[in-house]
Amino acid sequence: STREMAGLWRAYSRFVDKFPWGSQILQTGVLCASGDVIAQVFVERKKLEDFEISRVGRFFIMGSCVVAPCIRSWYMVLEKIVKFQGPKAALSKMALDQALFAPSFLVVFVTAASTLQGLSLQDIKKNLDDNYVDIVLTNWKIWPATQMLNFYLVPVQHRILVVNIVALFWNSYLASKTNVDSKSD
Repeated sequence: STREMAGLWRAYSRFVDKFPWGSQILQTGVLCASGDVIAQVFVERKKLEDFEISRVGRFFIMGSCVVAPCIRSWYMVLEKIVKFQGPKAALSKMALDQALFAPSFLVVFVTAASTLQGLSLQDIKKNLDDNYVDIVLTNWKIWPATQMLNFYLVPVQHRILVVNIVALFWNSYLASKTNVDSKSD
């Protein structure tokens, strides 16, 4: 019911207010892992016996140890450097996010995901050479509008939640692009 949803939202908001880093690290890890589950089940259409639980674990680690700290820190920087409010602030933050943060963070993400997968430096470079431009161009189809709305409508303490919800599907795409099939070796 609406009352129960409102109660859940209040409890979640109190949790985020009380534990800003911890709550965002945990939720990002869970949602990154969930994105990989979606990738394996619905994008790659893996059978249960081919499902890679270790991959889900890697994406949990990625979300908790790489994605959440990077994004939360970046949002804190944006709050400090963009001094105005309203649509101009949202546009400025989105432009900085997509011009500076996204292209560099995607290198970090692909490199970290590939490292956790056990790939060599040469394989990581090949993965970036093969996929980076496609990933950035796809990023620019999804994230500018998302971030514009996020920076304009959403209070700063809840922006990572919005990103994580959209990223549930984005991470499915990234998981399918950054994971080398272990059977093809």
